[in-house]
Amino acid sequence: MKNQSFINNLEKLDNWSNETIKNSSLCKSIIFITNPISNLFKYNNTLPVLLIVSISAIFTSLSMPQFANDRFGIGLVILVCFFIFLLYLFSNKSLKITFNSIDLCIILFLILATISTFSSYFFKESLTGLLKYITFFLWYFIVKTIVVNFSQKTFLNLWSFLCLCGIVTALIGICQYIIGVEPLATWEDPTQETIHIRVYSTLGNPNLLAGYLLLVLPVCIALVFEQKNKLFKIIFLAGVALVLICLILTGSRGGYIGLIFSFVMSLVIFLNHFTFQKKANNKLTVTLTVFGIIAFILSLTFLFPVITERILTIFTFREHSSNNYRLNVWAACLKMLKDNLLIGIGPGNNTFRLAYGLYMITGFDALAAYNIFLEIAIEIGLLGCFIFIFIFLLSFLKLHWLFWQKGSIFSFGIFISLIGLLTHGMVDTVFFRPQIFIPFWFLLASIGRIEHESGTKG
Repeated sequence: MKNQSFINNLEKLDNWSNETIKNSSLCKSIIFITNPISNLFKYNNTLPVLLIVSISAIFTSLSMPQFANDRFGIGLVILVCFFIFLLYLFSNKSLKITFNSIDLCIILFLILATISTFSSYFFKESLTGLLKYITFFLWYFIVKTIVVNFSQKTFLNLWSFLCLCGIVTALIGICQYIIGVEPLATWEDPTQETIHIRVYSTLGNPNLLAGYLLLVLPVCIALVFEQKNKLFKIIFLAGVALVLICLILTGSRGGYIGLIFSFVMSLVIFLNHFTFQKKANNKLTVTLTVFGIIAFILSLTFLFPVITERILTIFTFREHSSNNYRLNVWAACLKMLKDNLLIGIGPGNNTFRLAYGLYMITGFDALAAYNIFLEIAIEIGLLGCFIFIFIFLLSFLKLHWLFWQKGSIFSFGIFISLIGLLTHGMVDTVFFRPQIFIPFWFLLASIGRIEHESGTKG
């Protein structure tokens, strides 16, 4: 009864969100303007193919070294994708467009970001940050509409392609370790630990690579179960091992924390799931699985002692230069937040850089806050941060129900991906880089597809 009441309330919230958005003045104005335009377009069978190709091109660009620091280039590819999507939208009268509670929160977040921009002392820089958010939200709207209206096979193929890009990226990282690639920067504190090779693959940053692989890994595991083709099952199973090894070789402590927390959450959910399924062989299955996973993790610590060494440096606090750096940055950021609680300083890392200089502790310059929620609170204000947290909360609630009640393995994979990203994001800000931010919005958009496939509104 409690579960039924929970899902009823969630569906009511989604229905209310859908009606609120569709009945809003903004939505009615867009429909009024676009309806006459849509009559000028005729449906073309090549448009769906072009859409899939453009989305695949975006996924490919995330793993290409040419786009490692070229945010404008990736944004341009997204705008091309949006242009193709508009042609498809105007020409396809039967396209299903619905909204849910996550969409409403995203719109509210964008409104607050706009208010913060026009209230910012650094208007020009904030406007650039706002345009970045708008671009990513357009991307979310595109992929959500596409995955809801296209087939389940297309949905899985898109995720398969993204994961294959991740596997290739991981393979390049492993090759870097084998040949002993030179680091692009000094990421270790030589006074506290042995210098290790930290791979960065095509992304140019081991912490960024770790965040990217943390997102891909759980979905790769889900695809092993979701894919019907045996060859693809083998490819993704091998891919899981490659991604995991490369993640370890990044030497990213934030990545390790995210991996460990993801593993613990997976184990807890897995045990609970089997506990509530009263089958005779449950105890043996659970016992063998738990011991197998623990043995695998322990073997990794022996094969890669860097894991233990890097994790132990977390507990040295200010003795480690990286810890000391973050603590000083957080201290300055808290002062920034105190002075800009309501509407923030304005969105964007350029805005942050300019404002941070006024609060910076001498010798501790920073590009970001090294905590995604602190970053958003500073940029958009506390209310914007609360809404962003609520987006995560709604996503977790929906995915929880889809896994427990509908048995969706893919929802479980997305759930764990979000857990890994969230944990990593508590100590780093690579979350806002396109290589992670773009797949993140695809994760959220996928919830709508899984709800649609499970027979619920989304």
